[in-house]
Amino acid sequence: MYKNVMLPVDGSTFSREAVLHGVRIASQTGATLRLVRVAVSPVFLGGPDAAGLEAEALREARSSELSELYAIAAECRAHSTVSVTASLERGPVIDALVGYAKREKVDLIVMRSHARGGLARAWFGSTADGLIRESGIPVLVVRPPSVATGMEGGATYRRILVPLDGSELAEQALAPAVTLARMEGASLTLLRIVSAWRRRVAGELESALGPASANEVSQAQRYLDSLLTSDADRSLHISRRVVIADDVASAILEIADYNESDLIAIATRGRGALRRAAAGSVSDQVMRASPVSTIVVHPIATAEEVPASAQKQRSQSGAPARASR
Repeated sequence: MYKNVMLPVDGSTFSREAVLHGVRIASQTGATLRLVRVAVSPVFLGGPDAAGLEAEALREARSSELSELYAIAAECRAHSTVSVTASLERGPVIDALVGYAKREKVDLIVMRSHARGGLARAWFGSTADGLIRESGIPVLVVRPPSVATGMEGGATYRRILVPLDGSELAEQALAPAVTLARMEGASLTLLRIVSAWRRRVAGELESALGPASANEVSQAQRYLDSLLTSDADRSLHISRRVVIADDVASAILEIADYNESDLIAIATRGRGALRRAAAGSVSDQVMRASPVSTIVVHPIATAEEVPASAQKQRSQSGAPARASR
């Protein structure tokens, strides 16, 4: 369970929409809700009176930012029994937020995307993207309330989709997904995409699911069946699904829509934004286009850093080929 939930706020109505989610999670897990805002410094053109004006403007800006921050904290305390702290940080936004998160041992960051279309257009370089890449902490990116999430008593998650590609890195999305599933009483769907045949190999059997190798589909199913098998996990409602598709990201979003999922838990390799934009990774496509909330995990290591011995061991165990994340 979570112990420290950080909620970055910027004074906009967008960040306030994430407050409900943060309060709910902190309340159900007994975590401390940590509201954090990064101070914005006024810009001056200079002149003989600039120093005095700047000092006064800084005092007024700080007073206004603190008042708004404390008002949100007071509202949280008035409507819950959650332990709430409020902190005004200084410095570059990403550096300030990551520094705070590490000092306070934050284990979940909750924040709101600034617009449905805006996230798709300006995901790279955004605060959410920076926190995912730099903090190594799961980031819950909240979408607007919908039929699925606008439940009585606050936002909630009932159906969680976890796309997996057979790698240990992708499996790091399982832990936060399981935590939320236990907290909310949600169901989990583990999803594995198998590529369709481009050209059938002579003598290769076709899967009953469609135009793909029967052996690959069988391996994918065995892989999913090998996950979350402990006694504690058996108490969860878990379904496992193998799908044949060439466009992995589109398939994930289609399954999320078909299942009426209200949360997608996915891992990203956390490479630089420009490199990922050029690569068009699956996780980034899903994060940008998803109409529902996503919880994004930055893996501890990139694929290139996984020891060759571990890769060999997984291939011998029957884990299917990996899709690009």
